[in-house]
Amino acid sequence: MGDLRPRMPGEVVEKPRLTWFDFVITAVALIVGQIDELVGAGSPGLLGRSAVAEVLTLAAGLSLLARRRWPRATTLFVAACHLLAFTPFVFAVMMYTMGVITRTWWQLGVLSVFGVGVQALSAAEGLDPDVRAWAYTLSFALGPLLLGYAAGVRQELVVSLRERAGDLERERDMMAQTARRAERARIAREMHDVVAHRVSNIVVTATALQSVPEAQVPPLRSEVDRIREEGRAALTELRALLGLLNARGAAGERAPLAPQATARDLPALVERMRGVGRMPVELDVTGFPELLPDQTQRAVYRVVQESLTNAVKHAPGAAVRVGVRCAADGVHVTVDNDGPPGGRDAGLPGSGRGLIGLSERVDLLGGEFAASPLPGGGFRVTAVIPPAGRPRAVPPAGVAARPRLTGGEGSS
Repeated sequence: MGDLRPRMPGEVVEKPRLTWFDFVITAVALIVGQIDELVGAGSPGLLGRSAVAEVLTLAAGLSLLARRRWPRATTLFVAACHLLAFTPFVFAVMMYTMGVITRTWWQLGVLSVFGVGVQALSAAEGLDPDVRAWAYTLSFALGPLLLGYAAGVRQELVVSLRERAGDLERERDMMAQTARRAERARIAREMHDVVAHRVSNIVVTATALQSVPEAQVPPLRSEVDRIREEGRAALTELRALLGLLNARGAAGERAPLAPQATARDLPALVERMRGVGRMPVELDVTGFPELLPDQTQRAVYRVVQESLTNAVKHAPGAAVRVGVRCAADGVHVTVDNDGPPGGRDAGLPGSGRGLIGLSERVDLLGGEFAASPLPGGGFRVTAVIPPAGRPRAVPPAGVAARPRLTGGEGSS
């Protein structure tokens, strides 16, 4: 019978349009009214059987076309016609309509008294004052009203369930999008950390070979071997990371990465960077970082690795000092470089994601990260990571953590 739900304050409501059902119910009302007139059934109303009463009967039936747009005004008009010309069917339809749009008990009570009163007055002359009269009155007044009330409650419940289902679907889509963005960010961070470092070493070593005199070419076999090993390592790690995109468990779990470097591998990393970057690198480890959880060790390794890669790219030949100190509040990592000799970097391109990725990694473990130039030249990277890797809440989609950067050396 159309959407007659009550609206919330401020809700924009489009005026209801006439439907085929409106015309059907109006036609039925007109036919029933004419049949009552022809057979003389029921009460004649206060006006008796007259031309005016017949006109009011027709008007009451036609007014049903306006019942959804102006339900209260139409109800009052139909009630008046019912008293004057006896139109029980039209009155029952309007009581049903009012039941649909009624939501409070006091409104339902007022409508009940109104409907019973109108119906009792209209039927007073046509029925004997016994139980039949009251049964007739209640059936045409309260029956349609209560049915309409039940239909309205059901209609509102269905709409509420549909809206809830829509909200749940949108929430599920948002969660899926957030998960996909987080997964892409994780993959991008891992690819940058394990591949960009190797490729940078290859480029730096190859660049150094271009400046070697021809007389020294035979001794360069070790440099060529280093390039080959770095290239192989980069390809191996790249394949492992790309396999992450396809190797999914049956339950949709993330595919595990190949074994990753930890704090135990710091001495090997420093030794390799000494040869690749041709720069003095000092490593000072206090405590036992290899006893920390794996995720904390990986974060320590990545901070040192990225800092050394940046030093090779932006400060080739500079002295670098790496400090790793285990304390009660966590592991403290500091990487300083003195800046490139002559103030020139290696001219290698950078994506700008290196330091930002480190900040995000450290922040997810509940740590603190900072990167800034030193007053006398050079650059410093510091990180403090809790020993147990206490995770912080992941920021909302579209809000990424940003490292505290204060200019100077770029990031890879």
